[in-house]
Amino acid sequence: MPSYTVVALSESQNWSTSISSILNAGSIAGRILVGVLADFIGPLNALFLSLLVSNLAVLAIWLPFKNLSALVVSALIFGFVSGSAVSLVPVVTASLFGVKRLASLLGLLFFSYTLGSLACSPVGGALLDKYGQGTNYTPLIIYGGAFFSAATLLLGILRMAVDTNVRARI
Repeated sequence: MPSYTVVALSESQNWSTSISSILNAGSIAGRILVGVLADFIGPLNALFLSLLVSNLAVLAIWLPFKNLSALVVSALIFGFVSGSAVSLVPVVTASLFGVKRLASLLGLLFFSYTLGSLACSPVGGALLDKYGQGTNYTPLIIYGGAFFSAATLLLGILRMAVDTNVRARI
């Protein structure tokens, strides 16, 4: 988002750092409030809801509305719910697999995050160069949104595999 602010929106470098600050401020509040929400609806349900809202922040706000106002709103919403990926994944893992194997499973999960992070940067740069001509971030936004959509779908499948009762607190 910070480089998008400068390159695609032609805003000052100050806005670039402000977008990062807005995203991080949302993340602080989101980690706490989504954790409280998880106490009421269950951690798996809260994580699914967070992924769904992340997906909407990217595909329904950032993608169609390419202006600074939409970016600020998208960054705030995305930051708010993205913090739950850090705070709820260990809780969901423990609730699904127990605490006995938690350290090994979290190591495996966070290692997979590393692989995804390492692969995404070169692919994103290639998309920006080839399809965005260096300034059009639409292919990257779609790429990120597609992965959020896939993650939301897979987590929804996991949720229904655990319990088909949609009202269950999981």
